[in-house]
Amino acid sequence: MEGENNLSPLVVEKSQVVLVKPSKPTPDVSLSLSTLDNDPMMESIVQTICVFAPKPYVEDQPNHDLAYLLQYALSHALVYYYPFAGKLHRKPDDNRLQLSCKPGDGVPFIRATAACTLSSLDHVDSAGDEAYQLVPCYEPVKGCEGYDPLALQVTKFACGGITIGMAHSHSVADGVGAAQFFRAMIELASGKTQPSVIPVWNRERLTFNGDDVDIPKAGSFPATPSNTLTGDMAREIVNITPEDIMKLKKKIANENDHHEEKVAVTTFEIIAAQVWSARCRALDMSPDEAVVLVMAIGIRSLVEPPLPEGYYGNAFVSGSVAMTANELSRSSLSRVVRLIKDAKRAALDKRYVLGKLCEIETRVKEMSTVDVNNRGVLTVTDWRQIGLQYKGWGGLVNIIPLVPMTANLCVLLPASKADPGMTGGVRVLVTLPRDAMDKFKEEMKLF
Repeated sequence: MEGENNLSPLVVEKSQVVLVKPSKPTPDVSLSLSTLDNDPMMESIVQTICVFAPKPYVEDQPNHDLAYLLQYALSHALVYYYPFAGKLHRKPDDNRLQLSCKPGDGVPFIRATAACTLSSLDHVDSAGDEAYQLVPCYEPVKGCEGYDPLALQVTKFACGGITIGMAHSHSVADGVGAAQFFRAMIELASGKTQPSVIPVWNRERLTFNGDDVDIPKAGSFPATPSNTLTGDMAREIVNITPEDIMKLKKKIANENDHHEEKVAVTTFEIIAAQVWSARCRALDMSPDEAVVLVMAIGIRSLVEPPLPEGYYGNAFVSGSVAMTANELSRSSLSRVVRLIKDAKRAALDKRYVLGKLCEIETRVKEMSTVDVNNRGVLTVTDWRQIGLQYKGWGGLVNIIPLVPMTANLCVLLPASKADPGMTGGVRVLVTLPRDAMDKFKEEMKLF
């Protein structure tokens, strides 16, 4: 049985890299990217693992080689998403990114095997740093020749399950866009003749046109003294059960009884507030130390007219809440939620978005960044609704993003389908100094 091999280490054997090219001719073109795409803070490689439990994925196919099937699907998906087969580089004259698409370009693809089972790794939840074996490993050389914006690896396990490891440039696609491409590939692997959503480029839709805009006060990233987290870091997933979420909602409802105005809250707002407060206490921050919560806020429907469904570039801006550690520790959960709501509402103002675009254009000119690794800064992003939970092929049971150990990043993930008791719950991926992690988990239980 799959569960009998609980101590199996993860050792992955990889084949040579194959360059998968579009199955049909694609345009020979150089593509410009949007202002949001050009942000120097966005230029990174995002590594994601999608875990598929053993299933008769292609039982109606004579060839059950899943890696071959996905390689075939990738080739056909690149006809629609040919920019992923190009080369990305930043031009020295104006610091703007350009994607060069030429005949013969392709996406690096790796076939791999692992001798252990998925359940022995808790469907990769407990794989730790060994999970990096499941994604394409490369450091892009950001020179004039450009680098690959996408690479894929398919790893087959002894139990018959597989993982699909994807490494993609955040400059080319945000989480929603990457999930859109992933779904297209899986749909083609399922036998469809074309993706259900046809991609569009249209990056000019989110390119700042040079208008003089007064940036609203809420639009500027709050300044905090430099205090970078260093030392032995730990990355863990904390499960928030449906019962936990109900307790938090009741707690906020009870606190709101003291206010005339009743406030409807979302699961994101509740968990972001709880995580931010718990993290602050776990790090034992000085009372007057500045703390900032940063959130990614989607603007696809805010643009007029709304961005087309097939748009897969970056389409979000950051919103933030700032206060001192003492103020945060003394604030009720309902007050923190209200502040988060206010920040989200401010970020959906069109002048705010224009201000953010103007701010990013300045960063592009100066090639400057913000120190998001400051321990006072926590960035929370929500992966529960980006579209990776596609139900049309096999048994996708888990999604694992591999975030840098130094990043002050919290990712809200959908519940793993391998744990029925978590249905309706949320998994919280956090990175903290190892000596603060236990304290954080204790604080998360105090509600």
